[in-house]
Amino acid sequence: MLSMPSPILIFGDKYLSKNDIIAAKKKYAKARWTTKSAANDSLNSIRMETGVSSWDDNEDKIILIEDIPNRKEVREFILDLSVSCPSGTKLIIWDSNGHIKINPKTKTFDKTWGDFVSAFKKITGNKVINHGSELTEKDNEDSTAFIKKLFEKKGYTIGNNEIRVLIDIIGHDRGMLSSDIDKMCLTAPSNITIDFIIDNAFPSSNEAVQYKLANIMDNGSYEDALNMMDRFIEIGTNPNVIAEICIRKARWQMVATYLWVRGLSWNEVVDKIMEMGKFPSSIWHNSNFTFSDKKAAALQFQSPEQILFYMTRHLKGLPDYYFKPSHDIKTKKALKESGTITRKGAEIMPLPFMAEQVVSFVRDKVVRANNISTAEEKERLLDRAIKVYLIAQDKLAEIRYGENPVQDLQEIVRVIMNVNLECF
Repeated sequence: MLSMPSPILIFGDKYLSKNDIIAAKKKYAKARWTTKSAANDSLNSIRMETGVSSWDDNEDKIILIEDIPNRKEVREFILDLSVSCPSGTKLIIWDSNGHIKINPKTKTFDKTWGDFVSAFKKITGNKVINHGSELTEKDNEDSTAFIKKLFEKKGYTIGNNEIRVLIDIIGHDRGMLSSDIDKMCLTAPSNITIDFIIDNAFPSSNEAVQYKLANIMDNGSYEDALNMMDRFIEIGTNPNVIAEICIRKARWQMVATYLWVRGLSWNEVVDKIMEMGKFPSSIWHNSNFTFSDKKAAALQFQSPEQILFYMTRHLKGLPDYYFKPSHDIKTKKALKESGTITRKGAEIMPLPFMAEQVVSFVRDKVVRANNISTAEEKERLLDRAIKVYLIAQDKLAEIRYGENPVQDLQEIVRVIMNVNLECF
């Protein structure tokens, strides 16, 4: 007979729970495993399976029950089955649907599932494995600690800024983070850098595609960029998303070109780009303030109430009636529901390294590659940036209304990567 506890209840983070089950299947590989769904299989069939014997009476049997629905009769069935299960059969109950979790407000289980877990713990021979909630954007400290631990186990070091970029690209999912870090460590330097992360981490969100695609377009060949674009399309990234990313790239390159042509240093261009799109613009574009002064001054005008105050009262702003129904707006919730205040339309550069990425392309691949120095050459440089942006815009319209989006995307990538001024 197997020397494993039974019944076992597993819940919490899906990735860690799956790892437990995989490890158990490897450890007890000689046992006969049967997986049942509490949502799709009848309860009677599950009960029958626990009592079915094999041709070999000495064969160990393990039943994994998953897909537990949020129904009282199922919870009662599992508790009863766990008590009455024959000694020759081992039970593993996995809350694969994530019903059992801690309430963030009360820091305890909700009563329904809390009572279930308490009753389960009273069963003789039980083992309860709680892997905690899955990581989200609100769990930055936990995500940081998790990533740092994974790298340290393999003998690598990584800083908090690098971890932030890694999370921006991959997300908070433990499974995806673990999988990508395993692959990255095959070729990683002892000290993980941002450049290495951008080159090797695989994006899991549409926003993160910008990092990967922009990096390959800045540093790779046209063929490499097309291969990366094809890869994103194969995993389901909408061509419109990729086109919009390219448009943003062309727009920021045009901005960087304009600022440099008008006399700013490259470092000043990076700082200026990081200020754009932020609220209030009168603070962020005030040349008499340092960056830290701007950040401190703008911090007091970020909530919906503060935005409304700034636009209607501060510096004799807009009239109240522009924000109908302004007299009813008392709370953040009311502001959100009214829909009168929104910052979704503002395009900003999320991280400094992305601004540096834009500037380094214009500086190294265009300006220095073409030895641009005279006023006439600078005007031609600006003409190129404007034409690249306009051509990309036209191709975006063709992608939305045309029939061959892949070819149009290829044209966008080609024109952005073409740094020869003679072609414009």
